[in-house]
This record gives sequence, structure tokens and C-alpha cells, in this order.
Amino acid sequence: MQLEVRKKFAQVVRELRGSQGYREFARKIGISHPTVGAWENLKGIPDTESLRKIASLRGETLEEFEAFLGGNCKPDQIQRVIQQIQIMSDIELAIVLKAIAKRLEEINEITNNI
Repeated sequence: MQLEVRKKFAQVVRELRGSQGYREFARKIGISHPTVGAWENLKGIPDTESLRKIASLRGETLEEFEAFLGGNCKPDQIQRVIQQIQIMSDIELAIVLKAIAKRLEEINEITNNI
């Protein structure tokens, strides 16, 4: 894996991990916590299964994620929202869900008045 791709991968891992510790994040994807640190510090290279799990956390297929890492595409707005949701704390997620519920109520009122 080329250095630029490893840097991009490390950034993705940091973003997905968010405020979670190495151990908690490592458990999510079934690896050891030192591996997460190695990835973030450009000292480790993920295997295909780990890439697949990271891609899944991003809401992508392995092929889409590899294309992203290679600079061949950029995540669209929906993918960015999904990425943010996946790393939110429970409290942050509750706030977002309340906002979505409020928006759905507004849409329902509008459509009922048509």
C-alpha cells in the first residue's frame, strides 16, 4: 500500500474511531487495539477483511472504499452523513434522531394539508 493511500486510510480510521478508544474501535472490527494505533501511525497495513469491515462502517463496498483510497472517487453527501452517524455518541445520535422526527412531522403536516 503506497504511503499516500496509507495516509488516507489512517485519516479514515481516525474519523471512524472518533472519540472511541483503540480497544473499543478494535472490538467493532475484530482486530487487536495495537493494530488500530499502527494504522493511524502509518506503521501497519490492513488485510482485505479489515478493509472490508472499514468499508462497511463507511456504508461502502470494498471496491468503493478501495476506489476512494486510490483517489478515484469521493464520498457523496449521504455517505458523509452515514459516516458521521456511525461515530456519534449515543447522546449525539439521540439529538439527530429527534431532529429527523421533527422534520418528518413537518413533512407529514404539509402533505396532509395538500
